[in-house]
Amino acid sequence: MIAAISLIISQMRQATAAQLSADYSENISTVSAAILSSAIQTEEAGNLIHDVWYNCIFEENDPETNEYTRPNGYYLDDFNDALANLFSDETFSQQLSSIKNDQETVTDLMRKMSDPPEEFEDAYEALRELFDAYTEFTNLVINPSGNLQTFTSNFNDADSALLNCYNAMSLYIDA
Repeated sequence: MIAAISLIISQMRQATAAQLSADYSENISTVSAAILSSAIQTEEAGNLIHDVWYNCIFEENDPETNEYTRPNGYYLDDFNDALANLFSDETFSQQLSSIKNDQETVTDLMRKMSDPPEEFEDAYEALRELFDAYTEFTNLVINPSGNLQTFTSNFNDADSALLNCYNAMSLYIDA
């Protein structure tokens, strides 16, 4: 009788451990997908910030940026005014709000991942690096700073780092 109870308890523990592992694996995929989805939107916003900034300084005609850089048909004298036009645009503001909301969602998801099963410790470390790269990338777009050259350099570096971390993370994602 005791042996039967021990066997049942052992089987229940194995089933629970297997379910925890399956859940953790699924959560890794969920967090990675959320980061990738948000990063795509962040990259689009960051590219638009760059283009508005650049096109105002160098007076480049671009239908996508003219409403910010040439609101009255003439280029603005100060690129800060062009960036202010962009950041006050309702559509762009909604995009930034969405990025901020995504950032909060991803942060909440990451908090749930903080105690990985032993077999997922390497995957968690890769996910943590991806999360850190994602946070840096999104923060650059939410709050751009520096000059055009430093913003562009930092943005491109963060974009590359995020892609490299995602590629490393993809080794742990079930296809």
